[in-house]
This record gives sequence, C-alpha cells and structure tokens, in this order.
Amino acid sequence: MGTISGLAHAMAFEFNGLLYVIGYRAGGQYLRRSADGGRSWLPFSDESEEALVALPSDEQRVAFVKMASQGRALVVGVPNFPEIDVYVSRDDGETWEREATANGD
Repeated sequence: MGTISGLAHAMAFEFNGLLYVIGYRAGGQYLRRSADGGRSWLPFSDESEEALVALPSDEQRVAFVKMASQGRALVVGVPNFPEIDVYVSRDDGETWEREATANGD
C-alpha cells in the first residue's frame, strides 16, 4: 500500500477493487479511496483526495469502517470519549450523517 501521509492511526479495507483508508488528523476522521492499492487517491466531488467523516474525534483511537451488509453504505464508528458516534455514508464517502450515539463503556 502507498504512503498515507498526514493520517494517524490509519486503517484500511478493500471492497470490490477499491481501497478505503480512514485516519485521524487535526481533530477529525478522514476517508480516502484508491483504485490502485494506494499509489494514488481517487478525488471526491470537490476534487480533494479525502473527505471529512467526523469532527470532533478522539485522537487516541482509530475509527472502525465496514461495508453495510445491504447496499453500498459505509459505516464508521467514531470514538468521541466517552461515547461512540456512528456515521453512515450512502454515496461512497462523499457525505456523512451521524445516525446514532452509543455509550463507549
């Protein structure tokens, strides 16, 4: 995988040939997408190579990302101590909505 500069605590997964990477920077969680294993990043509709998922976020923890079992929704659990905020994107990471908040205990 290519360098993921600027993102701390990054994690990645692959789905249908696309690599999704999420990581922490400047108080928030950011998502990147790649079709070539991370050598280059696919632009979002605003031409940037990353999309803000959630702000604020706990910098000491990594968000968890997975494909929802139905459709192409992306689901992200964003730690925001003492809670975990659950965000969902139904447009492959372009936009995000907070769907729920759970106690992190």
